[in-house]
Amino acid sequence: MRRRAGIAWVLLAGIALVVSGCESTQSKSAKLEAEGGKLAKVEKIEIGASNKSIKVLDKYMFTDQYGTAIVLKVENESGQGQVDVPIVVNVKDAKGKSVYRNNIEGLEDGLLGIGLIGPGETGYWVNDQVLATGKPATFNYEIGAGEGKYPAKVPEIVVTPPKLQNDTVSGLFVSGEVTNKSEIEQVDLLLTAVATKGGKVVAAGRGVIPKLKTDGKAEPYRIYFIGDPTGAKIEVFAPPTTF
Repeated sequence: MRRRAGIAWVLLAGIALVVSGCESTQSKSAKLEAEGGKLAKVEKIEIGASNKSIKVLDKYMFTDQYGTAIVLKVENESGQGQVDVPIVVNVKDAKGKSVYRNNIEGLEDGLLGIGLIGPGETGYWVNDQVLATGKPATFNYEIGAGEGKYPAKVPEIVVTPPKLQNDTVSGLFVSGEVTNKSEIEQVDLLLTAVATKGGKVVAAGRGVIPKLKTDGKAEPYRIYFIGDPTGAKIEVFAPPTTF
């Protein structure tokens, strides 16, 4: 058994999970922003060789009063499952100046790439902590080779359907419960919510459950959005972090 590096990933194929009782990543943004100056001084992370088997089907970026989020819809075209697939993004303003990069050490693992993707699977990678130094306009990306071993058996995590609600202070969010059906305790389980209209992503968010035990007890989740999920199809995914 091993705990992967924690890179967060949303699977569309296989088990369709729909939301998280957890600490919303939106609540962490102030801490990250305060640490931004220090992180900017840390050595950049190199992704190595390009990953030829991960195809980007679509990409999105949207900004509201709560921040900026990046979403990649990705497909694993290979016959092999992949673990810890790094993604580097470079966000630019309208003049082409870089205003955010995620390839620095010290960031949350889930902001650095795909944690787990099976052979032939399609899914979303979400970075909802784009702390830009200017106004984001466009972004590009690089995807590296997976660095971990895909598990022989993927732990089953079950998430209840999301309930959309409104917080007058922090905005729209979804809530529900998540249960660990496997025999492996999950640590820092990341749940990702994606809202789509007409097949296009219009909002996304993430939340973390620090520990999800194997006792069958459900844990509550809450995920806040960047973008507007009103009237959209909302799904929440919880790929395992420990296997």
